[in-house]
Amino acid sequence: MSPIVVIVAVLIIGGGGIMAHARWRQRKLVERLRSEWGVPQPVRRPAAIDAAESWRELDEASDQAAGLDDRTWLDLDLDAVVSSIDRTHTGLGQQALYRRLRSTLSWNAADGIEQLVGRFGADASLRESAGVVLHMAGPSLGRGLWIITRPALIRVRWWYWSFPVLALGMLFSLMTIPFYPPALIAVLVLLVLNLLARMATAWQVPGLLAPMRQMGALIATAERLVGAVETDQGEAGGIRTGIKSLAPLRRIARWVSRDPFSSGELVAGVWEYLNLMFILDANALVLSAHELRRQAPVVSRVAQWVGDVDVALCVASLRAEPRDWCIPVRTGGRNAEVAGVWHPLVESPVANDAELYPGRGVIVTGANMSGKSTYLRSIGIAAVLARSLNTCPASSWRGALFGVRSLIGRDDDLSAGKSYYQVEADGVVAMLSLIHISEPTRLRRISYAVFCVKKK
Repeated sequence: MSPIVVIVAVLIIGGGGIMAHARWRQRKLVERLRSEWGVPQPVRRPAAIDAAESWRELDEASDQAAGLDDRTWLDLDLDAVVSSIDRTHTGLGQQALYRRLRSTLSWNAADGIEQLVGRFGADASLRESAGVVLHMAGPSLGRGLWIITRPALIRVRWWYWSFPVLALGMLFSLMTIPFYPPALIAVLVLLVLNLLARMATAWQVPGLLAPMRQMGALIATAERLVGAVETDQGEAGGIRTGIKSLAPLRRIARWVSRDPFSSGELVAGVWEYLNLMFILDANALVLSAHELRRQAPVVSRVAQWVGDVDVALCVASLRAEPRDWCIPVRTGGRNAEVAGVWHPLVESPVANDAELYPGRGVIVTGANMSGKSTYLRSIGIAAVLARSLNTCPASSWRGALFGVRSLIGRDDDLSAGKSYYQVEADGVVAMLSLIHISEPTRLRRISYAVFCVKKK
């Protein structure tokens, strides 16, 4: 038998084996996604939420005054709530979920997200296709990506443009040496200048190139998602155009994503030699920074869209659970009637009802450990989720949606020199100031609010 025939046969068999293995892995992943769909997750304490570092940076319009304050976030234990309801597959999805709850971003702010949730809930093949794409992207997609969506953080000094000139000068000098040996002096001088350039940019290169290595994965994931969702309506149509405009960044990302150290010491040594001769890292910084300054809004929009699709899949899975997750029904009034509200962090929760009216308060009494704080937190959590995800843990919510402020379980603030009483008094004053704010924009923003206060 001819050696060529053997080689071709080995290549065909090997390629077929690789394809079969890939299909087997995808089939197993689809089976896993099916088994996890609509299944409540066990109550768990949150791990470190990396999304917390970037929830404001991902939204240029975010305003701390518009979001939940730290006190309310801690009182309602929303870190644990996010961890408990999180069904996202990517870092972008986790960041988008966290950002929605923390900034109380309106659910309808993202174009077509409610329609997408409905499609995921009704079409198993659609949600499985999207789930496979997002799962393949992995939880690392989005970690630190917000840095490169902020042009102000990408500093390119005017003299950075000398780096391409130095690289071209080095190439010209090396080509000239065989014909003009004194050009070796120019090579030595350029080596010294290249070393100085690398030292000057050493502090900035790792912080920029690390997230740049995610650019290729981000663009590929967005392309596959647009194909899986198969719609030209709403924001997805603009995403298609945005993806096409990111082609130069994709090429730069492919360049900087190469890891020579994974190919052995010889390749790493050659790469380091070339890096010294032509300052490849510094030139990558210049080229990518210039392109990022131009394309930062597009990168941010594509990243947020991928995160929103992941959140839509998460919300659709929540609504498919056997537990009571309802879609709030707005009736146009100022009050709200909530039936069967329950706490998502309690393993065997007791459902309760609540009626919320502007200008009226509720006094909750009972013995110690009888569930007063859990009841207050249940209402607060339901209000946050109803506004941010258009989904809340209750059998029904009819009426207006509310902002939330809380004052539960305060302790002494030793760092500020305040006793428990002073902390509590300051918190009540802050809540009253929200009610009597006269600034029109702020008044519209917090027109209704649920104030959860517990007196020890």
